[in-house]
Amino acid sequence: MDSSPEPTRDHQILCVAFPGVTPAPLTEVGGKAHSLMLLAQQGFQVPPGIVLTTAFFRPWFEQIQRTACWAKLLAAQPDEWSSLCRELKALSAGLTFGEAQQQALEGLREDLHALGDARFAVRSSSLEEDLAQASFAGGYETCLGVRSEDLEIAVRRCFASTLDERVLMYKRERGFDIRSPRLAVVVQQQIHSEVAGVGFSLNPLNNDYDEAVINANWGLGESVVAGRVSPDHFVLDKVGRQVVERKQGAKQLSIWVSEAGGTTEKQGYRSQEFSLNDAQLSELIDAICEIETFYQRQIDIEWSYANDQLYLLQARPITTYIPLAPQMMTQPGERRCLYADMALSSGLTINAPISPLGLDWMREGLVLLADMTFGKLDFDLRFEEAFCFCAGGRMYQNVSNVLWLTTPEQLAKMSAASDVLMAETQAHIDADRYRSQVKPPWAKVAMLKYLPRVMWRGRYFVGTLLWAILAPEHAWRSYQVKADGYKTKLTGDLDYSLSLDAFRRQYASTDNARLMLAFTMSVVWASVGAIAMVDVLVGKSAEGKALGDKLKRGFTGNIVVEMGIALFRLAKMLPPSDFDDLDQLVERINTRQMPAQFCHAWDAFMAKFGCRGPLEMDLASPRYADDPVLTLKQMSLMSFDDERFDPELTHQRQVEEREQAFAALMARSGWLRRRLLRRVYRVIDLFAGIRDHPKYYMLLFYQGLRKRALSEGERLTREGRLDASEDIFDLTFDDIDSAVRDPALDLRAIRQQRTAFNQILSNQVHTFPAVIDSRGRILRPPARESKPGEYRGMAVSAGLAKGPVKVLQRPDEKPVDKGDILVVYTTDPGWTPLFVSAAAIVIEVGGALQHGAVVAREYGKPCVVGIDQLISQFEDGQQVEVDGTAGVVRLL
Repeated sequence: MDSSPEPTRDHQILCVAFPGVTPAPLTEVGGKAHSLMLLAQQGFQVPPGIVLTTAFFRPWFEQIQRTACWAKLLAAQPDEWSSLCRELKALSAGLTFGEAQQQALEGLREDLHALGDARFAVRSSSLEEDLAQASFAGGYETCLGVRSEDLEIAVRRCFASTLDERVLMYKRERGFDIRSPRLAVVVQQQIHSEVAGVGFSLNPLNNDYDEAVINANWGLGESVVAGRVSPDHFVLDKVGRQVVERKQGAKQLSIWVSEAGGTTEKQGYRSQEFSLNDAQLSELIDAICEIETFYQRQIDIEWSYANDQLYLLQARPITTYIPLAPQMMTQPGERRCLYADMALSSGLTINAPISPLGLDWMREGLVLLADMTFGKLDFDLRFEEAFCFCAGGRMYQNVSNVLWLTTPEQLAKMSAASDVLMAETQAHIDADRYRSQVKPPWAKVAMLKYLPRVMWRGRYFVGTLLWAILAPEHAWRSYQVKADGYKTKLTGDLDYSLSLDAFRRQYASTDNARLMLAFTMSVVWASVGAIAMVDVLVGKSAEGKALGDKLKRGFTGNIVVEMGIALFRLAKMLPPSDFDDLDQLVERINTRQMPAQFCHAWDAFMAKFGCRGPLEMDLASPRYADDPVLTLKQMSLMSFDDERFDPELTHQRQVEEREQAFAALMARSGWLRRRLLRRVYRVIDLFAGIRDHPKYYMLLFYQGLRKRALSEGERLTREGRLDASEDIFDLTFDDIDSAVRDPALDLRAIRQQRTAFNQILSNQVHTFPAVIDSRGRILRPPARESKPGEYRGMAVSAGLAKGPVKVLQRPDEKPVDKGDILVVYTTDPGWTPLFVSAAAIVIEVGGALQHGAVVAREYGKPCVVGIDQLISQFEDGQQVEVDGTAGVVRLL
């Protein structure tokens, strides 16, 4: 149609027609309608229609909000919403139209009559819908092929959908207020589509920004949107405007407008033909790119063809893709850079955006590490020349640059111990495609002039490494003295009167800190080498391998294992009822109204482990010592009554089995192998348990640095320049230094700018990919062969367990009950308490030396790691069997 009906004067407030001269405000017409109006304004063919505005539905919402059921919903927990939502939807069916609403509906019918004997599509248009931070795709109701006399029924259905449990859950997850629902409804001319579907301005399967995906079927697009068919699937190169993949779908059924009203279905209609030709694909890709340019973000659209005319039915932002920081992106068509996310493993294990101050500190740590290794270099690196860098809320390695020094296969070998999926991905990198065109300065032959300096600076590390291997007892005694001194310095002698800048320079750059890092890392690597030697010494027999595996667990001195045991002991000192009111329990602890034995154990725990906590490598994350509730929540998960499991006794059995395995190996070995085995075992016995010590000492300093940063935040809050002391973590160290020099500096504006990208990441990224390129393409490992219902990964802790799945994104997300199979993306020591109650652990990101694998072995829990896209393949309650010996998870 070339024109749209004009609303009559008596329903001007409650109805808005489109296309119009100026789009109505989003607050009146909601996200979907506002988007349609913008598309029409840009010249796209949008079917005309009328919007029943938010004012039309306000009286109904006011009536709903006065009911007792609504009050119960607001007071209820989300797991209680289902029955309450059903009751509210039933109540909504009895709502009547007021006089103003009746007049608006009469005017609506008159205006729609101008369109002739037409059918209509009636769709919700919530204020939160089709926005950059939330799409609500499939959440609200849509009615197709509606006759004029059935409009009221369709409008009621759209209204009732706002009270649906899935809508409220989505709002809650996205941070929207469920207490003030608002809705508009679009009544739009129904297009009698011959072919229709959806289009994406990026490839949702691999996140590639330069590929568009179009899914299509005959008839209306509802069959595609609702996922009822396997549609025709097209992948197009947006740069070259070429079809790169064309896959014919089964198109089992198609949906069509019914003459009697509503829709009708056809089975197998033209299922052996492609539903789109090249000319239509070309027109669609042009439209997708034009809309993407207009919105300046990734979008998906719903479209249809009727009588060879392309119609746009909807356009909304894609809210589930992985965005990249602008400085990491190359232009479309340019040679791409490849990045590996170092924050997922490499000792960080953070699957969340890292705060600006936390990331800035990591950047300073990289600079310090480079200075420790090379000293001052006579050149400055540009961003694109870096070996690794901090940007976009993460720490990355520039793989394109690293490929000048090594091969994909060598990269894979270096990653395998900590992240098997990353290793499998790296092994299949196309080096010719991704190696940077210009060799970075640090990869050139000229760097050899720094070799003497590197060797001199590394003498302490190498010397200590050899010392730990050749004289382990002497090295161990020296380590204990140095470690105790360093710990004392970091827990008792920090000068908080220093400025934040001076504090960092004083305690992060001293020779003492550098030597301690070199000492701890050298003895840890001595133990890693000794563990690797076990496989060589035990031989190839099944018995020898079984005994060798027992030498690789049961390590004493593992501080993460000790922390879990200490928490368990604390939990067992209290009756389960004490955890019913954590705030009251905190008050009793703070006022020392607890048994003396518990107070003593609590103080000892905080003195040793207070620097730790979930997401502990980010300075912004609270520690156990900062927030006792964190500790008590994790203790509450251990307060079950089950005498069959005690993590301390389980760990002690592992130690005994290791000692027995050593004795058995010695008895079956010759004199030379016994001598070598004795030396290897002694290194393992003394040093394998301290693999987490370098991180622990780093966290002791983090605790002090965090305390000093918070005091700076408190000062700036008192001065009225920040709203809360914790806001200090949303700035960088340079920002804080500038604030000291310039009292007029607007820190709130800087904070808003610093956190904008992290907020996007928080809203739409659930799992960060291990390897991604500069046009967003996520590289994944080749699929493993497996049987139906089986998921193959890497076996890292032997055993067999069955139970219900519990999927967690964060350690504090929900309880892990006794016997649950814990399924997670990655873990850090803050997850350790959950391992106590879990029957088995399945981790997507990890390897044999990753934190989760080590702790699982020490607790005797079956553990499998390295299952690609694990989180999306399991859901709570599924019954599975975890075979930690074979590395397989089976659906039951």
